[in-house]
Amino acid sequence: MQAGRGSAASSERAGMMLIGAAVVVVALYLLKDVSAVIYRAIVPRTSDLPGVDLIADGGLLVLVAIFTVLAVRMWRTRSSYLGDLLMGGFGVVVAYGLSEVLKVFVGEMRPCHVELTLPNCPPVSDWSFPSNHSAIAFGLAAAIVLASVRMLSPMQRGLVIALAAVVALARVVQGAHYPHDVVAGAVVGSAVTTAVVVMLVPWARGKARALRRNAPIADQPVSDGAVGAEDAAEAVQQRPGW
Repeated sequence: MQAGRGSAASSERAGMMLIGAAVVVVALYLLKDVSAVIYRAIVPRTSDLPGVDLIADGGLLVLVAIFTVLAVRMWRTRSSYLGDLLMGGFGVVVAYGLSEVLKVFVGEMRPCHVELTLPNCPPVSDWSFPSNHSAIAFGLAAAIVLASVRMLSPMQRGLVIALAAVVALARVVQGAHYPHDVVAGAVVGSAVTTAVVVMLVPWARGKARALRRNAPIADQPVSDGAVGAEDAAEAVQQRPGW
């Protein structure tokens, strides 16, 4: 009974979060003229900077590496937060899919075809709004931050978010996106990933606890005692930085 109420409350919170994100994304698209002015003020001075086209892809690879390292550590320690992380990864996939659907639905031309002519501009049929790079980066950042409370310090989690912001900013600086594209991508990635975690985390944590119970005794980092003792043991064992 209580589990059902908790699941309903989680679904309601996730739904409200997605509705709020949708409102923000629509508002950002309506501000595209202001965004174009900002683009024209920035990109002619930055698109030729050496290596600028590699920053976004490199940042995404670093975020994927952090996610992978956390997943391996959580698996080895049978952390109850492994389910949170995996559900966050699933949320990133959902966010990317939604971003692709929005691209086709909106059909916004890339600014490097409309505002300027840049040599490395994606094809005309590769639409601009929202930014997939931003959606994936902020989705990964949300998944990592939500699942790593006991593994990463507040500063480390802040650096993860900052790295996602660098990925998004790099897409504007290199001229591939308008500013409103990357902000919308960030909203889609973080909101969808968080909503998926909020909806599915009770089920995911149950699976993680079952994994801990079924593991050989010698491999278990903590006993199946009280939640407080389990959390304290996880905090001690998982504290090292990345």
